[in-house]
This record gives sequence, C-alpha cells and structure tokens, in this order.
Amino acid sequence: MSINLEKLRELLKATKYPVFRDKAPKNQEYPYIVYSFISEDAKMASGRVFKYMPLYQVSLFTTGTEKDFRPIMKVLDANHVTTSGVMSIVGDENDDTVTNFFIQVRTIEDG
Repeated sequence: MSINLEKLRELLKATKYPVFRDKAPKNQEYPYIVYSFISEDAKMASGRVFKYMPLYQVSLFTTGTEKDFRPIMKVLDANHVTTSGVMSIVGDENDDTVTNFFIQVRTIEDG
C-alpha cells in the first residue's frame, strides 16, 4: 500500500517506541525509532511531476535483539506497507553494545 509521511509517522508511533526525525535527544533511553530522508524519485505524467516518492530509512536503536524490531514490522505489515528487508549495524555507545536495525520505506506525496 502507498502511504505518505504523515501516515508512516502515525504507524511508527503506534509501536509505543519514542519516534524522532533524524536524531534522538541526548540521553534518550533505548529502544527508540529514528526515521531519516534518504532520497526521492518523481513519477512523471504529461511532462509534469505527478507524484513525489521520497525514500526514508526507519531505524530502531536498541541494546536488545532483532525481536525488538518485530513490533515495527508487525504494524507496517498489518497496514500493507511495503518495506525493504531488515538490516543492522552494531556499534558501541557508553560501553553498551547498541544495534541499529533498519528498513527502507518509500512514501508517496502529491506533485
């Protein structure tokens, strides 16, 4: 299903994780979601932009496991939102192992 950014934000907030755009505040407790703009395509019709198609990365920063990401996938799947597969990057922060589990979601905006 095609969704816009407002609907994506609404679905992410339904997971009960704190949701932030681009960066979480300092000292935010894990887990939390950060979504960021990656790129944008445009659908053209009759020489004009018909739809903009922004691509967003949705990340869950957690000291837990991939199971922490499951609520995000469940809410998106229940709403028929197409995503990329789940990927991860492991890092250290303040002597904790923090994993960034992430997906990509394409949204649709009017031209």
